[in-house]
Amino acid sequence: MHEIASDQSAGDAVARVLDAFMAERGSVYIVGGAVRDHLLGISSIPGWSGLTVDRQSQGGARGLSSRSRTPASTTDLDLVLCGPVLPLARRVADSLGWAYYPLDEKRDVARLIGKCAGGQRIECDAAALRGDLRSDLLARDFSANALALRLSQDSSPRLIDECDGIGDISSRRLRRISDVSLGSDPIRLLRAVRLAVQLGFSIEDETRNQISALAGTVVSVSAERLRQEMWKLLDCSGPDVGIRELDELGLLTHLLPEVKALQGVQQSSRHHLDAYNHSLLATHYAGELRDWLRGGTTPEDSTLAQSLVPWTEALGTHFCEEIAAGNDRAGWLVWHALLHDSGKARSASEESWGDSERHSNAGHQELSAEIAGRRVASFRFSRREILLAGNVARRHSVPLRLVTALPEGEERIGPRVAYRFFRDAGSVVAGQQFVHGLGSGGERQPLDGLDVTLQAVSDLQATGRERGPEWGRFLRAVDGLFDYAFSRPADYLAAPLVDGHRLMDQFGLAPGPVVGKILRALAEAQASGSVADVGEAMALAEDLLAQEDGQAGTGT
Repeated sequence: MHEIASDQSAGDAVARVLDAFMAERGSVYIVGGAVRDHLLGISSIPGWSGLTVDRQSQGGARGLSSRSRTPASTTDLDLVLCGPVLPLARRVADSLGWAYYPLDEKRDVARLIGKCAGGQRIECDAAALRGDLRSDLLARDFSANALALRLSQDSSPRLIDECDGIGDISSRRLRRISDVSLGSDPIRLLRAVRLAVQLGFSIEDETRNQISALAGTVVSVSAERLRQEMWKLLDCSGPDVGIRELDELGLLTHLLPEVKALQGVQQSSRHHLDAYNHSLLATHYAGELRDWLRGGTTPEDSTLAQSLVPWTEALGTHFCEEIAAGNDRAGWLVWHALLHDSGKARSASEESWGDSERHSNAGHQELSAEIAGRRVASFRFSRREILLAGNVARRHSVPLRLVTALPEGEERIGPRVAYRFFRDAGSVVAGQQFVHGLGSGGERQPLDGLDVTLQAVSDLQATGRERGPEWGRFLRAVDGLFDYAFSRPADYLAAPLVDGHRLMDQFGLAPGPVVGKILRALAEAQASGSVADVGEAMALAEDLLAQEDGQAGTGT
């Protein structure tokens, strides 16, 4: 993709693309979310110092006030202008050095994508005006999105509101434009929930009723469009609120049936919630971690904040990595939390325990991995994302097991155990497979064990009515995992000191399981710092071989 010159801000870049379109068409209309968000003060449209909706306004009055501050420029534009649009959009993209995509040739819709200083991605969708502007606006989904801002080279900007969208924005209400608005495109059912959660709006009663009545039609939407809306919904602050709203409106059973199936599934005595409410609470905490990793406020739990803050920069670097375009590891933490126990509905059982019954979900991790991977795949996420979701679900219980298994007197997971943990968790590379990325001698791969660890943090946060001593002990212990991932000397993670050929030549060994066993032990010793050079590695290999010979001699 071409990028905008690095010295251009987002506002400058948006202004340039608008000027380029106006230079050829005289005027353009900005429609939809960019206008709405400008009025709400969420983002701004360059060149329009218009009015903003007063957030404190309640009903009745329009609630418009002068803008007291200018928020960051919008990075997502929807334009409507006189056609033909495709050849014009290509010329504009070429002149700016932006990427150009014909989104819909029949309807004359194009997308332009560029980047500005700081790496911000800017999208501009340009569509040909079909009929008159009023018809175009009334064919949209919700009144808050049926606004247009006319920009012209020879006149002042003019705001156009055909169905009292400003009144609904002022009242913070999401309302369908007509009784055919939702049925004409079922993605709008899901979008209503996403917008309500994202903007803090309530969904008007008639709109709610129709969403419930049409809920089953959402399955007719393409996986790619569902994926986009689901990612945006779960990327909102308080993602658990969005899931509960999906359930209230009858959408959850069609979009995430494995999450719906967790309702009423009882868990072991250490849990105070059923599997559904536990998963949503874990999702809430994962959302807090995601926001912190992206530069937001530290977690409210002081014990957790104290544990994580020393690793802020290193964790931020790892979790801001994009697994696929626009989807970072931090955002995936919410999906991991939502799906981590998805196998419990199928693994739930009761066992006699004295005079009572206890609930068991033995083996749910592998089932959860299978279900999580299948659900992520159903939304057409990338192969890399599918593998990561399954891997985290499969291993989400491992950190707690490692902490529980610590010998008495040890408070932190040591480097040898940490090496095994990160080795087994591996890293998703090229969307094809997991590699452990340790001892490869090449470029170091991201450690997916960090994703597993933070999922385990959210999981334990949502377990039990109170966080007793176990909580602090867990955080002190997993600090050893962070220390290993971020602080171990690079040579501990470099190429192996000794390879199989050297072992076989030195000790007269034939290829076989003994060689592999010794190499694994040497790798752990190198990773933990127990051996630092070839001589120490060969001495340890000799000791290990002697132990193997001794066990063979005694028949054990």
